[in-house]
Amino acid sequence: MPDSAGNNDAFGKSGSQRSPMGYPQARVVAVAECSSHAVLDAAIGGFKDSERIVSDALDAHVGTGTLLLADRGLWGLARWHRLLDQGTHLLWRIERRKARRVQDVLPDGSYLARIEANKHSKAAGTVKAPPALVRVIEYRVDGQADIVRLITSLIDHEKYPAEELAALYARRWEIKLVFDEIKTHQRGRPVLKSQTPDGVRQEIYAHLIVHHATRDLLDEAARLHCSIAERTSFTRALHVVRRSVISPSGFSPLSPQAGQTPRPL
Repeated sequence: MPDSAGNNDAFGKSGSQRSPMGYPQARVVAVAECSSHAVLDAAIGGFKDSERIVSDALDAHVGTGTLLLADRGLWGLARWHRLLDQGTHLLWRIERRKARRVQDVLPDGSYLARIEANKHSKAAGTVKAPPALVRVIEYRVDGQADIVRLITSLIDHEKYPAEELAALYARRWEIKLVFDEIKTHQRGRPVLKSQTPDGVRQEIYAHLIVHHATRDLLDEAARLHCSIAERTSFTRALHVVRRSVISPSGFSPLSPQAGQTPRPL
């Protein structure tokens, strides 16, 4: 965003407090649907705000019965319980040092483990979240040495096989394509226009709304042609939308002459 005093104070920039660098930047955390790439909700914070804290605002907007995929940076025991209590199913990646207390090994290679609140947490004196029983799925991607560790609230290994959940978690990266569609193709320019924090937030939400509307049109077109929305080209759809927006209107913006009735758009 533009390097104005208001934007810098509200959002911050990279570097240290004594030696800030570059433009002020906002941190946007979003929930997107894998199949349609539609952004369902988003929260805006400052450059140095933790995405885990910024994303707290999204918890209440995840629907009942939804399977929520999340990266390991968003893990939190209290959040896990909040989402479970509202009927959300969870499939998250977690750090390897977590979920080590194995309670039962399941036939598909996954296992049940118990996660407890960190006794040495800096938040001493606060009420700790209760322990959680999770199902752990571990696998390694071909060509990579790291082991991917997932935890899920879907305990039934027969109904939800570990192999299917591991393949499904890979879809989490669809949100990277969503951000690319917005930041690279739709936005068009590297820096936002707004000089004020309120204007910046309005501009970001405007981009999210336009993206959602375009994706909604693609989803409708896919249904009409019995196709899949994620296989359609967002860039081509964006060109169509832009051409329709800037096409000549049905009547002149000038006042109509006497006796003439303006035609509707």
